[in-house]
Amino acid sequence: MNEGLIAYSPGVTSGLTPEPHPQVHPPLHTGTPAEVDTRQVKRAEMPVGAPFVVAAIVIIQLALPETVSVGPRWAIPALEVVGAAILAMVLALSDLTGRARRLVVSVYLTMLIASSVLNGLLLFDSLLTTQAVPESGEELLLAGFGVLIINVLSFGLVYWELDGGGPAGRELGLHEPDFQFPQQASGMAWHPTLFDYLFTAYTNIIAFSPTDTMPLTHRVKFLFVIQSTVSLVTVLVTLSRAINLI
Repeated sequence: MNEGLIAYSPGVTSGLTPEPHPQVHPPLHTGTPAEVDTRQVKRAEMPVGAPFVVAAIVIIQLALPETVSVGPRWAIPALEVVGAAILAMVLALSDLTGRARRLVVSVYLTMLIASSVLNGLLLFDSLLTTQAVPESGEELLLAGFGVLIINVLSFGLVYWELDGGGPAGRELGLHEPDFQFPQQASGMAWHPTLFDYLFTAYTNIIAFSPTDTMPLTHRVKFLFVIQSTVSLVTVLVTLSRAINLI
């Protein structure tokens, strides 16, 4: 009787030896999923290239003629440097989706767009005012190219921060994308970088329309219109006036 019970007891073999159970090792975690996502997003929020782009914008604006600058030549660059420092502090200390972050980012992006548009408008106004036109065609061309480069760098940063809620939103998948890159349309596991948005801004001022990257939302399409309009006026008016001076 006992032998029958032993023979059919679960986990016991006929030789009275317990069956070995596989050892399950708990997975090794360096932190909770939320903590891992936070560290990844923090790195995505502040790439190495963004400070260099802001520095390039500041240097070019300092080199522009006084007629293309708003107020003193150093005023707008100083605001951009201080704003970039404040933005970096907010990104490092505040919640990734917090109200303070969204407010500071929105103000800084608006300032970048406004300064770029004002550079183009002031250049156009200086060309209409004969006394404010640079003395040589070469100086005028350099001013026009400077305004175009600021246009590309400023709008590239804006597109990078807006698309899908910014680097944090794209990393966490919190928002729908504002752009569709060809790699994403083909189904690749690919994420755009800051350079991809700078290239998108560059092609927009050259072709005055989307090329390989398509804008999906109304806000990005509106920004495309503003950027291409400013660049079109800058190119046409600057070249035509510079040719007469040369």
